[in-house]
Amino acid sequence: MDRERHQRQCEGTLKLSRSLANHKGHTKSTTHNTKSQKPGHLRYETKEVQFVRHKRDLASGNIIITQHFSEKVVTPGEEVSLQCTATADRPPRFIWERDGVVISSNTDQRYTLGQMMSSTGAGVVSQLNISRSRVEDGGLYSCLAFEGETNTGHASRIEVYGPPYIRTLPPIKVQSGEPLKLRCPYYGYPISKLEWEHKGKKISSSTLSQHTRYKRTYFTTSNNSKNTRRKRKKRQLFESGEDGVLNIARVVKEENGDTYTCIVYSPSGEMARRSFEIQVVEAPELDELRMGSGLKEGQIVQITCNIISGDPPIYFSWLKDGKKLPATLKITERSSELFSVLIIKRVSLEHCGKYTCIATNHVGKVNQSADLYINVAPKWIEEPTNTSLLLGQRGIVYCNANGYPTPQIHWMKRDATLGIWRPVLDLAGGGVMSYPNGTLIIEVVSLADEGMYACNVENGVGDALNKNLWISVNKPVHFESVGANLTTKMGLPVTISCRPLGDNPIRVKWSLDMKPIDFTSSRLTITETTTHSGLNSIININYVESRDGGTYECRASNPYGVAAYNVHLDILEPPTPPLDLQVDSVTSNSAKLSWRDTISTHVQYYTMQYTTNDFMMWDSAKSINITRQDNDLRQSIELRDLQPAMDYRVRVSSGNQVDLSPYTQPVHFTTQQEGMTLLHNWKTRSSLVAIRVAIGLYTQFE
Repeated sequence: MDRERHQRQCEGTLKLSRSLANHKGHTKSTTHNTKSQKPGHLRYETKEVQFVRHKRDLASGNIIITQHFSEKVVTPGEEVSLQCTATADRPPRFIWERDGVVISSNTDQRYTLGQMMSSTGAGVVSQLNISRSRVEDGGLYSCLAFEGETNTGHASRIEVYGPPYIRTLPPIKVQSGEPLKLRCPYYGYPISKLEWEHKGKKISSSTLSQHTRYKRTYFTTSNNSKNTRRKRKKRQLFESGEDGVLNIARVVKEENGDTYTCIVYSPSGEMARRSFEIQVVEAPELDELRMGSGLKEGQIVQITCNIISGDPPIYFSWLKDGKKLPATLKITERSSELFSVLIIKRVSLEHCGKYTCIATNHVGKVNQSADLYINVAPKWIEEPTNTSLLLGQRGIVYCNANGYPTPQIHWMKRDATLGIWRPVLDLAGGGVMSYPNGTLIIEVVSLADEGMYACNVENGVGDALNKNLWISVNKPVHFESVGANLTTKMGLPVTISCRPLGDNPIRVKWSLDMKPIDFTSSRLTITETTTHSGLNSIININYVESRDGGTYECRASNPYGVAAYNVHLDILEPPTPPLDLQVDSVTSNSAKLSWRDTISTHVQYYTMQYTTNDFMMWDSAKSINITRQDNDLRQSIELRDLQPAMDYRVRVSSGNQVDLSPYTQPVHFTTQQEGMTLLHNWKTRSSLVAIRVAIGLYTQFE
């Protein structure tokens, strides 16, 4: 039969499924050991794709089939395109099967497989293309999607017109006592009937419709046993499923080598038959693992795993503590058909643990486990040494040893007053913990924690371990407070002090508003003095200028830490004069004035001067102090007891605890004559009376 070479776009491994009873159009979950498929060019035939909704299956994890192909009937020579789409947490990979056999690049040159992301980005699309189809291309096709250890799939039949035929299968291995499903791998179309025979007797017969997609399928099951009441026959219950699946309820060892024959018929009378051999295999059974007792470090140890029963070939593997044997342990494994043994030429503590022997054959996997322990005197893992801890911090001291049985570790401290050793937990009180692995933790280190300590390790095997060590407490640099505020007047001297505490040597760096201070100026000097508790660093400014104001940072450091202390220097200056002094209203004996506040100059009060004679000196003018109103943008005052028809001039200045600002430029006003004020007041009263009369008349009219 001629074949053209086509590009192969998927690599895989040939596989035979023991259970082939998947109904068409349904999804399934199976596990296959295959190589990853490589994506290739895909040719889409959307008319053959069926969109479906699937419920998430717990057994399938988060992977689902969102699109799949449906069964179809084709004429030889037509091209076939099958497509599946799956979504998962990560992009899944696909495997295609025909009648349970994996389709790979070696299946047929006419077969092309490919895989790519969907156009919407939601899922992976896999497609199988068959060019110039033949009758032997018919069968049950499955697409299987894998993501990690979870998988799901879909299967439907593809029928190609032609005479009936049945593919060959190698002997089918099944475990004794287990059920078995046999699917007849037939092809050809149409097929009118399918029968199963066992030992020359017909045990099942199915009448197949020409296309199960459009017509209902009817199945019949027959049992040729003469005596159906015999209890022995109840274990051998043959049931015919859809698409030629034979269900055997239970297979026993005595049926090893039996053959089951599948026979298919076409409506025209053509027939094909094929027999399938059943090999009933017993799963292996293991004896308890054997190893020596009373083992000591350095001896030779053998761990033996023996087979009690089970059919060969049997394969052995070993685990230690649930994982493969580490090569670093230098364990030798020797196996034969019926046993496996591990040889440890020089056993040590690292070899202790749980050993598991696993025996596997074609139908089963069993295991046996045992613990290997030896008596080992304690040995240091982390031998304690002299340690320095930081005052106020969390302190950790390590003392760790191994051995078997697991060693007990105790911490002791020498009482400096009594000269005796006492348990650390008795001396320290709360905040100190000693863990089983020997780690000593002091939550907050204090000066009282300094002293001589001892770590004692013993497990009843060999000599105990003892180690003395000195724990010292170092004091990182720190301050008693975070900072201070200073206030001074312009031109006065000031002293800025910084007193870091901690172990010497302590170094100090000064900065003003994040910039280094220039101490070359004759106005500034710095002095430093070492004390028993730390260091004193002092800046002296002979006379303060406006540029000296700001935040001074004293950054101190020693080998054990860094800390900072901030001093904010506020320099008081006389305020600036008020703004926009103006006369708001004038009567014969009073005047209202207002001015704009100067918020940014620390004004506490105002001083106003006024006089009646332009030729009088301001020294003889009247002065009044005005309290600043914090919430008012414009300050105001009313001058009373003024003389009528008199010229006045007024000025105002701002004041604080430093001094007064310069006065503003004076403003002038003239008080009204006495009569003019009375007339103004009379007119105002008359207007009010007239308004009241008018309102009363209007009310009566209403």
